[in-house]
Amino acid sequence: MVKSNKKYVIIYSCIITAIALVFGILYYEKFFIHSYEKKALLELTYAQQYLSQGEINKALNKKKTKINYLGFLGIISKYPFTKAGNISKFYAGICYYKLGIYKESIKMMESFSAKDDILFSIKYGFIGDAFSQMQDKEKALIYYIKAAKVKENELTTPLYYYKAALLNFYMKRYKKSKYLLEKIEMDYPSFLYKRNVEKYIMFINNKL
Repeated sequence: MVKSNKKYVIIYSCIITAIALVFGILYYEKFFIHSYEKKALLELTYAQQYLSQGEINKALNKKKTKINYLGFLGIISKYPFTKAGNISKFYAGICYYKLGIYKESIKMMESFSAKDDILFSIKYGFIGDAFSQMQDKEKALIYYIKAAKVKENELTTPLYYYKAALLNFYMKRYKKSKYLLEKIEMDYPSFLYKRNVEKYIMFINNKL
């Protein structure tokens, strides 16, 4: 009888511990993480405002200016596990790109975790742009094609195929350029730069 009671006490203790653990996790998520998210999002709005105004250095706050906001880098540092901390990496990548600091732009974009397909595509596209600016055309091409293939859509797919086509064109790889341009012409007839696509195809045909 005593052994049986002990067994029930142990089982009961385990259940209580498990319940306490579950409630502890829920409390942590609801109050601690939620509080962090709210603070991080508020900081994000300040940084976004500076970026929209073209105040790149203020938006990034690379020098950790002693003013009452964090900037994208501060958000990344102080709130690393929040959604705002993650999207700040994307914005920081844009800021570094605009400042011509391409290696840091690539680093930030690579660390950004994109769940949305369009953002994922733009992330790769920015990395491609940065490599292109650094004159590393081969890597730029790799990332433009990656960006185009994340998920077929009317917005980013033809845009990054177009960038890859132009890069091939300027590298005098006319056949590869023509292949991509014709793909755009056939699959994405409403592409914004449709007329340019036609002109490049005509030029390449005359060249070949």
